[in-house]
Amino acid sequence: MLDRKPADQMDVGDEFEPLEFTITPELNQQYLFAVEDYHPRYLGGGDGGQSLVHPALLLNFSNTTRSPSYVVSPGLGTLHAGEETRFVRPATVGDTLRVTWRVVDRYEKRGRVYHVREAVVVDGTGRTVLVRRLTSTYSSKQSG
Repeated sequence: MLDRKPADQMDVGDEFEPLEFTITPELNQQYLFAVEDYHPRYLGGGDGGQSLVHPALLLNFSNTTRSPSYVVSPGLGTLHAGEETRFVRPATVGDTLRVTWRVVDRYEKRGRVYHVREAVVVDGTGRTVLVRRLTSTYSSKQSG
């Protein structure tokens, strides 16, 4: 098991382990059926071009919890407090994508610690596909 620093204890500049994944036609298609979006641009490009990856699939895979190193301290839960997302360019089915996450801000408000993490998705050529700023805080899990 990896020795991991819990997300709630990370400081500005700390990074999570990156995630690399390939968007296969089957994965994209399963996602399309799940969200009931059958637009031709996701199923063959519509004009015979390459199929685009559904944007919601990119959002799903860029959540910080997707990092192989993501853990929180025992007894804590994570609360999503906000985000800003910028789609830079489409990804195409068959692309191998890489997501990196870095803590860019840490502050306290009303007695809670907040983290702002930047998630960046790049394609196999290193071109940026998506940039997200995810804000979260932590809460003790309530028993019973």
